[in-house]
Amino acid sequence: MSKQQPPVDGLCEQCGFNYGTGDLQGTVTLLIRQAAESAMALTKAAAGPDPDVVRLRPEPDVWSAIEYACHIRDVLEVQRQRIAQCLAEDRPVYAPMDRTGRVKQDKYEFQNPVEVGAAVMRFAREFGAAARVLTPQELGRLGLYNYPVRAPRTLSWIIRHTAHEIQHHRHDIIEILAKVEPPIVPAPKPVVEETVEGDQAVEEQSAPTESVGPGGQ
Repeated sequence: MSKQQPPVDGLCEQCGFNYGTGDLQGTVTLLIRQAAESAMALTKAAAGPDPDVVRLRPEPDVWSAIEYACHIRDVLEVQRQRIAQCLAEDRPVYAPMDRTGRVKQDKYEFQNPVEVGAAVMRFAREFGAAARVLTPQELGRLGLYNYPVRAPRTLSWIIRHTAHEIQHHRHDIIEILAKVEPPIVPAPKPVVEETVEGDQAVEEQSAPTESVGPGGQ
């Protein structure tokens, strides 16, 4: 949930992703699992006592849980398209996805969390299917990437960068929901201890009185 731009190489200290570790298959498996976890966190929160909690921003300039989930969904779709473009073209130039413009243009805030969660999982599987079959030669193909600066990037890097996007924003979603979700169990009421005198008075009031029979006095 940090406002700083995450790194695009090496270790991300915010979410723990490391561009330099893990093989292709393991990275793709991690991506699919964490995309599913993001979707489940979103839909579980939307099914809670306050469905609109997924639309709350913890700060005015920090996205809500559903806005991050919509971003994950769109990243997965765009990156899958970039894999196909790189295989079809020689040194393609990838069009920017306009990540910030999409938030308002596509009305992320008002989208259905169940539909968003389902789309996240579907696009994760589709991205994974496209990435798993790439050969070592194809993984080395280059395209001109625009984020955070224009630079040639391999398909291998695109796969790792996509996995980082998912892990980083899964972390964001979980952290945001922890801040804005209402507690499920209300705080217990304080226990008021009764005084000894009060206990004795209660005992005296509740003690049975002796009945007096006819002619007893």
